[in-house]
This record gives sequence, C-alpha cells and structure tokens, in this order.
Amino acid sequence: MRLFTVIIVLSCVLALAATIGAIVVGSRSFEGTVVDKSYETGLQWDEARRNRESLGWSAVVQEATYKTGKNDLIVILRDKNGAPLSDAVASVAVSRPSTRAFDRTYHTVLQPNGRYRAEIDLPLYGNWEVTIDVSRKNDRTSFIKIISANQDDK
Repeated sequence: MRLFTVIIVLSCVLALAATIGAIVVGSRSFEGTVVDKSYETGLQWDEARRNRESLGWSAVVQEATYKTGKNDLIVILRDKNGAPLSDAVASVAVSRPSTRAFDRTYHTVLQPNGRYRAEIDLPLYGNWEVTIDVSRKNDRTSFIKIISANQDDK
C-alpha cells in the first residue's frame, strides 16, 4: 500500500512539474493578442472577400518555395476575364504566422504580362504569409498566400 501511495504522489508531482514548465515556456514565448479586435477583424475579412469576388481579380504567387535570405517574389495579377492586370499598383507584406518580429512590406515593380516583382527577405526557414495589396483606380483588394523558405545549403 505504501508503494502505491508513493507512485501516486510521484505521478502527481511530475504532472504538476510538467504543467508549470509548459506555463513558463508559453508565457515567455507568447507575444500578446494574436488578432486585435477579433470581431471587427472578422467583419473586415468578410467585406474583403465580397470585394474580391465582385472585382473578379486573381493573384498567383509564381513559386511556392524559396530559400532563406533574399528572393525575387513574382506575383501574377489577372482581371475577371483572365487578362493581365497591368495598370495596377501592388505591394506585398511578408510575415511569420508565429511572430510579428519579421513583418516587412515591399513595393513591387511591374514586369511584362501582369507580373509584379518584389525583392523580399526571408531570414528564417519555414512558412511565411504573403499579403498582396492591389489597387487600380478606385478599386482595391488584397490576397493572402502562403509560401515557404528552405534553409540555404551553403
């Protein structure tokens, strides 16, 4: 009976230690609110989705995988008829899903056939979120794409 009690007590102590460790690690690595004003942000997402659908524009990131460091990101923009969207202004914002520390915004340069190029920096390997903001005359919308960066094999 005594051995059984010791095993139960040690199990509880280990479980408590694991819980405290998880709380300490989590509180040190959490940067704060993931989304400020989540309800309003959700309404803005719905409005942006309806706006994208009404415009009929599309955005495609030419490559899905990059290397860490400097890269040329090519975005292909099309109108609702599939024609190149060559008279727009576009920018790209690159961020990590897990932290805001590496958030950067880059201007694009128009290339032939509705392609827009931006030189971006991906300092860490893993997934990156790319927000493409596009405006033409009085119309404006944005697209979110996911890309990944592999470690450079130098």
